[in-house]
Amino acid sequence: MIITAICGIFLSLSADMPRDYYPNTLEGKNGAELKTELHNLLKEHTRIAYGSRNYNGACTWTVFKVSDRRPNDKVWDMYSNNSYSFSNGAARGMNIEHSVPKSWWGDAAEYNGTTPLTRFQYDGSYDLHHLTPSDADANSAKSNYPLGEVLTAIFDNGVSKVGTGYANGKATKLFEPADEYKGDFARMYFYFVTCYQNYSWKSLATTMFAQNSYPTLNAYGKQLLLDWHRQDPVSQKEIDRNNAVYSFQGNRNPFIDYPNMVEFIWGDSIDYEFSFSGAQISTPTITIAKEEIDFGYIGAETSKTTEIYLKGRNLTNNLTILLQNDTQNEFSLSSTSLSADILNTTGYILGITFSPQTIGAHSVTLQMQSEDLTAPINIGITGTVLPSNISYLQILDLKSSYKKSDDPVLLRLNSNLEVKWTVDGTQATHLTPADLSTGMHTVQFTTSAGSGKMRIQIVE
Repeated sequence: MIITAICGIFLSLSADMPRDYYPNTLEGKNGAELKTELHNLLKEHTRIAYGSRNYNGACTWTVFKVSDRRPNDKVWDMYSNNSYSFSNGAARGMNIEHSVPKSWWGDAAEYNGTTPLTRFQYDGSYDLHHLTPSDADANSAKSNYPLGEVLTAIFDNGVSKVGTGYANGKATKLFEPADEYKGDFARMYFYFVTCYQNYSWKSLATTMFAQNSYPTLNAYGKQLLLDWHRQDPVSQKEIDRNNAVYSFQGNRNPFIDYPNMVEFIWGDSIDYEFSFSGAQISTPTITIAKEEIDFGYIGAETSKTTEIYLKGRNLTNNLTILLQNDTQNEFSLSSTSLSADILNTTGYILGITFSPQTIGAHSVTLQMQSEDLTAPINIGITGTVLPSNISYLQILDLKSSYKKSDDPVLLRLNSNLEVKWTVDGTQATHLTPADLSTGMHTVQFTTSAGSGKMRIQIVE
């Protein structure tokens, strides 16, 4: 109810936002899917020359003179209460501040100073949706510290505070903006981890950020930004700034235009599907890690088990799981009925065992049925049975799904042949879940006698 009320205010303030900038493909999405759709939209923008000298008609301070001008024509500084005036170049006593520190993605040193467009390597270092003018002293004190609530300050000018607080349960040096700007910073950070979700984070970034495309924020970072976003709603200042940056850079901060998108990606609406109308749609769905299952080659009178991860959303009825065309009862399931509660919360790893009785190719259909689904879901299962005296290659001890916290697994075959292993094309000896992003990955082996591969899912 609170979110609905605030949303009405947001929409009335965003009247000048060009709706046609946002594609209709955003409708009906949430979580990682919505974030990646936005990433693909936001990453396409114009790089503006860094500094105070125009290059190709614009530079950072050219934009600041439009985006960060107070009604009295002074510079709008979110880092101090000092009064600064614009000049032909940079405002004296001020710096260009990266609200998200550029050392966090490895752009601390100059890359190539040939032109103002090549001073840094990455687009994030030029991006005016998080670059702002800053009092030089406050900028220096802020350094590259993460955001947080400061308990013991070593710098406090009434707007910016730097000192010690707690992040991830540890005492940490933090930067805390004034309450009136906390939402501004939160929405800058939400924008940044969406536009640049493909970056590899370095330095102090991991205090707040995670090395993945979703959610790209660790538990501490996500909760802090959600709190600040909710406590400090979008202001007219942010809307005007978003419009100004858009006029130069060609992309927008969607979390200023549609603040409720934050909730659909990281917050309390991730079980619902985003709609520009503001309606909450909760279509029941089931996400399945594999579109088909292939047991490969298996010896007669042996048994082989594989697993498949099932995850539900907005389900209210149980899921029934059947095996069709299994006339000889050679396949079995670890469960034939799953509750909606289990599927919606933790998900379920379904075990499928193949115990063949006859030689040759086998094919059955795994069918899932629920009153929540408009049609049954069918997955094909295949396997080829060889006589037991024929040698075949088999991956040992590898499951189809792992949590990131699981221990590394040695990659090995049921053979003494020399073997080369790769994980996602990179040579490896172990599968290390902690080093992999959530989602699907490919483990492949190559020997003189043949090759094979297996798809593995990593879940949080």
